[in-house]
Amino acid sequence: MPRGPRRSWSSSWGARASLVAALVLTGCLEGDPNPTTDSSEGSSGASSSGASGGGGSSGSSGQPAPAPTLEPASVCSQESAQAVNLPFRNAFTDRSVRLFWVDYGCNEVAYDVLGPGQARVQRTFLTHPWRVRDAATNALYKEYVPTTTAPPEVVVP
Repeated sequence: MPRGPRRSWSSSWGARASLVAALVLTGCLEGDPNPTTDSSEGSSGASSSGASGGGGSSGSSGQPAPAPTLEPASVCSQESAQAVNLPFRNAFTDRSVRLFWVDYGCNEVAYDVLGPGQARVQRTFLTHPWRVRDAATNALYKEYVPTTTAPPEVVVP
């Protein structure tokens, strides 16, 4: 007795494989919230980090587009005696950002606020993570872990 259209195993598998591939690629096409960086520049677990990266696109007003937000990595400061000067620059023209040091217990410790266009050099140590968050919304824009004594400037966005 017939039970309806009969599918071959290969066509059913092909449809499933296409669906799985589409789901997997969708996440990749939307942008990896934790891209890797060149280890010579530093590391960032959540890493948008690395430091400065492509200039970002500008909106019709000439303002930089908002930086994508990230999920913080589970990185903590590690014991280090090697001091470094880590430069930060807020390239936003319309918002302030706050710098946070991630302590040995993986807790964020608030440091300085950088207004639009401001920069500063933060004295820190190798293997000590830093996060840059929007001062108003607390959205995470960058996470950076210096791995060299001459780290590049961390530019937000």
